[in-house]
Amino acid sequence: MSRWRDLPSLSLLRAFDATARHGSFAEAGRALNVTHAAVTQAVRGLEADLGVALVRRSGRTVALTEAGEALARSLAEGFGAIAQGIEDLRQRETRRVLRVATTTFIAETHIMPRLPEFWARHPGVEVAMSPSPALAEFQRDGFDLAIRALSEGWTARPGEEIRPLARVPLLAVATPEMARSGVAPQDMPWIVGADSPWEHAQLEQAGLDIARMRRVQLGSPHLEMSAARQGLGAGLATEIICRADLQAGRLVDLGLKGLPMVTYAVVLPEGARRAAVEQFADWLATIF
Repeated sequence: MSRWRDLPSLSLLRAFDATARHGSFAEAGRALNVTHAAVTQAVRGLEADLGVALVRRSGRTVALTEAGEALARSLAEGFGAIAQGIEDLRQRETRRVLRVATTTFIAETHIMPRLPEFWARHPGVEVAMSPSPALAEFQRDGFDLAIRALSEGWTARPGEEIRPLARVPLLAVATPEMARSGVAPQDMPWIVGADSPWEHAQLEQAGLDIARMRRVQLGSPHLEMSAARQGLGAGLATEIICRADLQAGRLVDLGLKGLPMVTYAVVLPEGARRAAVEQFADWLATIF
């Protein structure tokens, strides 16, 4: 059961503690950023609450009574223990690994290669990336933040804050050889999983018939971009994921019309956050 209700006001105790440490109402006021009159009134209030004299004036300074000395020792120990406990908590949080949920492709192609930049700015912050297409449940899964690709019309879920990073197009890509083959997109093999309803919907929106499509089944979404580079089929990728491949000529944009824009964003749980979380979120905004 809490014992706070049995204690005098914390502001009165702080005023007396400062007076005991500095030996003066005026110095205590400067330490607490209040007037010396406010400190004097607070100490007198504490004496009235306890029914005992704690200080006596001695010229421009104050001396502690026997009761005042005993209380000062107790407060020094108590406030010292509180300060140490808070410092220990801060240090523990500083050392705790920053857990980031993200998608496999954005982690591999865009974030991991740039992590040394973050560590150069914030040495000592350990980052653990957890690539997964599933939405992060912050409290359940223990993630500090997530990086997600959001479809048009996105909204934040209750208890979450969303900070957009970049808005990029979704592209249909293939090797230059496949693009030059003369085969229409409908007749190309497509590296799209059978359990990818969102990708199916985008291809249908672009005018392709999923039922007639030849699909390349890989069994793992992690291999899709590699398979596209090897010419096993066409695939869908956001511009930011395939940017390096497009620039190097390993893949080309098929120019499929009707594909949407995608927003990459940092998703954060609402509420208090440690400094490392904000530092990482701010850094992400500089690399997209």
